[in-house]
Amino acid sequence: MTDSATPQDTAAPAESPVLPEETHGPAVGEPAAAASEDGERRALRARRRRAAVRWGAAVVVCALAGTGTALAVTAQERTDLPGLATPKDGRYTFPALVLPQLPSGQPAPRENKGRHAADLRTLLLPVPTEAGGSLVPAAAPSAPVPAGSGSASASPTASPTASASATPAGTPSASSAAPSGPAPVGRVSCEAITAEWKDPGTLRALLLQNACRDAAVREWTAADGTRTQIRLLSFGSQAEAWPVFDKLRRTGEPKDSSGGVRTGDTQGWDTVFGVDLATREVPGPPVATRIAFLSAGSVTGVITMTNPKGVATAAFRQVVTLQSDLLA
Repeated sequence: MTDSATPQDTAAPAESPVLPEETHGPAVGEPAAAASEDGERRALRARRRRAAVRWGAAVVVCALAGTGTALAVTAQERTDLPGLATPKDGRYTFPALVLPQLPSGQPAPRENKGRHAADLRTLLLPVPTEAGGSLVPAAAPSAPVPAGSGSASASPTASPTASASATPAGTPSASSAAPSGPAPVGRVSCEAITAEWKDPGTLRALLLQNACRDAAVREWTAADGTRTQIRLLSFGSQAEAWPVFDKLRRTGEPKDSSGGVRTGDTQGWDTVFGVDLATREVPGPPVATRIAFLSAGSVTGVITMTNPKGVATAAFRQVVTLQSDLLA
């Protein structure tokens, strides 16, 4: 019995050392694994921060570059940018338009039933820069002044230069609009316009009947050879000015025209509120004469543009539109 028990006692201790190794083995490796995971997380966060900084810097650089490009483009004139220059279509370059000062206590035309109180000469469109030194002074007519046609300054013997120098104080001088040469502006008799049209007798009688009070003219010849003449006729009211406008728009024809005059197309024109417009032209091509008639309250305007090579449509529309702006 003693011999059989001894092997059992010696076998048991041989297996017992295995248990501590299995129990304590994993516990020894846990700190190293945790440290490795923390390191990876810190590295990932650092990479994300660096990526965010790089993307933010890229966005700032793109924004600055875009802003600089926009400023560089908008700071230049359109015509200076390659591919964006507008082709020349005959339009002129005018100085900034300024409405004339009204006499003290006088209302604007829209508040005065269309009556214009400003000096008629200050309502004329200024001379464009393209006229240069080729300004054409207004010729003083030899016809007598109709009854009731304003002051003595409208006398047929008064020269345009003298009339312009008689501008009241505080009124812009017409000569300041001209780039050089004498100022082609001045008062003329109301009857002066009749010498330029066929059937002058009928028009003269109409001017007398409606008591034309004053008339002013401005003329210039541009570098392309286009001659522009603007005449304004002043009446006591819109009721007196309208018959003259109506007669001219229906039958007005320059005396030197051959082949008749046809009604022009004004569809799509950006007309000014309060200004009526009618156009006529000598048949072409090219259209060598274009005429516009304006009715703005107590003022009737006649614009004539001539050029043997043809009057540019864009220039004609520009002159008529700007003149109507001054009469609105």
